[in-house]
Amino acid sequence: MKNVILLIIFTVLLQATGFQIEHNFKKALLKAKTQNKEVMMMYSAVWCPECNYMKDVAFKNTEVSKYIQKHFIVISLDIQKDKLPKGFDYVGIPTFFFIDSNTKLIGKIIGGDRADRFLKKLKSIR
Repeated sequence: MKNVILLIIFTVLLQATGFQIEHNFKKALLKAKTQNKEVMMMYSAVWCPECNYMKDVAFKNTEVSKYIQKHFIVISLDIQKDKLPKGFDYVGIPTFFFIDSNTKLIGKIIGGDRADRFLKKLKSIR
């Protein structure tokens, strides 16, 4: 039963954003390496309105979703629940870290934004 519920949640998230969201840093890095993509790691929290806006509105924008799916492996980590990887410090959330498959930081976006402006920021990173 638990697996069925997880499958339903995963399917809804995938359809809602158009891209898969990982929750394991090492797994995301491995996927990035095998798919020749970078990692877009989002630090967030369930109580964060800007984080929820990004997930519920900006990521559902067709252009943003397609761009992210083409160029990035996405990982979302809750700052209160998940173990955060060392070396990726933040001052506020949401914070987006852009990392190559060798864990080198290649860019960072702090804060949420409208879909069109977020897409411009994404394109300036990759």
